[in-house]
Parts: sequence; C-alpha cells; structure tokens
Amino acid sequence: MSKSSSNEVDEALEGPEAAAGRRTVVFDDRGRTVPWMARTLYRLYENQAQKVLDKEGVSAAHWFYLRVLAERGEMNQLELSKRVGIASTTAVPALDSMEKRKLVQRTRDPMDRRKYYVSLQDEGRRVVDALLPELTEMIAASLEGVSAKDLRVFWKVMHQIEANLTLMSQGDSAID
Repeated sequence: MSKSSSNEVDEALEGPEAAAGRRTVVFDDRGRTVPWMARTLYRLYENQAQKVLDKEGVSAAHWFYLRVLAERGEMNQLELSKRVGIASTTAVPALDSMEKRKLVQRTRDPMDRRKYYVSLQDEGRRVVDALLPELTEMIAASLEGVSAKDLRVFWKVMHQIEANLTLMSQGDSAID
C-alpha cells in the first residue's frame, strides 16, 4: 500500500475503533485475509487444472514452464525460473524431466557455457496447443456470474496489490 493510501486508511479509522476498523479492512466476514483467499483460489484452480493436464500427463509445475515458453519463446534457464517463480535449482529436475519427454530442449549458451537456453520442442508446443483452450475455458467458467465491470475492478485491485508487494520486496522477484 502506498504511504498516501495507508494514510487515507489510517485517517478513516482514527479513534478507539481504529484497531477494529483495520481488522475489517484486512479480514473478510469469515476471518480470511487476501493471501488466505488467494491461496484457496489457487488450490481450487490447480485442482481443476490438473484434471485437464492429466490428459497429457503434465504436472501443474511443468505447465507453468511450458506456458511461459509458449508465450515468450526461448529463454535462458535463470530467466525462465524467475518468470515461473521457482528457484533455478528446483528448475533443473523439472527441466530434466520435460527434456526426457521431448517437451523442451536445453542448449548451452555459446558465449558462456555455464548458461543454458530453454525452448519448446514440437511435442511441447503440441501439448500447449492441446491443453490451453480447455484450461482457458475452465478459467472462463469460473468467472460465471461476475460482471465485466466487477472483473475490471478485480484486475485493478490485483494489479495494485501486486505493485505494492513488488515495491515491498524491492523487485527481488520476477514472477509473471
């Protein structure tokens, strides 16, 4: 939250009710915070997505790599790990597994042999092309009953929270 937004909340909550007021800003009517609800939604989405991903024998973790590579093209392994939001050391076994399945290919950087570039192979592209429409439909179905206006507000709020957290972390993560 920016200092001005934080000050606006503080001003609106002055007096003995301030602590209780802050609680109502941070918690919903069931006592859940935004991170708790985000985690709940993530787990529900992951559960539904895995049903689709199972058709091609792809884990949710592997899907993130495939999706980023499909959107952005060849990337160095470190940047790919940052985009997926997974430590580069954790990426190695995942990429090994995907490479064995011929979903991705790693090639050494000719200028710095310590670095690798990762790209989709034809099979990886086929898997993304086969799964993305059904995953997109599942996400769209989850938004049923939400108006376009409410969805625009939702995105605005989510982007503001992302900006606040990114500022708080001083940009130490590059998560898409």
